[in-house]
Amino acid sequence: MTAPQHGPLADAPLEQLFPEAGEGDLALIRAEAARVDAALGPKGPARWEWEPGVLFTEITLHDDAGDRLDYSLQVDCSEGTSAWVFAGVGVPCGCEENHETHFVDTVPVYLTELTSLYEGTELGMAFSLAAAELTGWIKHPRDAASWRSSKGLPAPRGAGPGH
Repeated sequence: MTAPQHGPLADAPLEQLFPEAGEGDLALIRAEAARVDAALGPKGPARWEWEPGVLFTEITLHDDAGDRLDYSLQVDCSEGTSAWVFAGVGVPCGCEENHETHFVDTVPVYLTELTSLYEGTELGMAFSLAAAELTGWIKHPRDAASWRSSKGLPAPRGAGPGH
């Protein structure tokens, strides 16, 4: 696997992506991804992208005014990194610097933080914690404008009222 591949999580070769992970880790990842898909309802299932040591999904939702809201979940156990799982909410902004998206809420979980509590299933538990946040955001949505407002961010250029 050299180029990233993508599809539903059921197609991801988790055993190859995370060879150090135990079956308990992989079972938790599969169960939590299924919970994310269930939360998405007719907008699901989530589309995942993967390459060795990395698993990622970004779920983009649009509100009635056409504004965008991105939910992300990423696992990075690639060589040379501290293994972590990240969940985040991103919104477009109108900042001077054109960075296009601000993460307005994030949940980073480093596997080393979980070792003493969940030895042997750190990856699965980190994924579970991040997926629980992601599922909560999906089930209890806020529009992009309210997320921006909570962080004092400007609306994207060209956005109409309410953005």
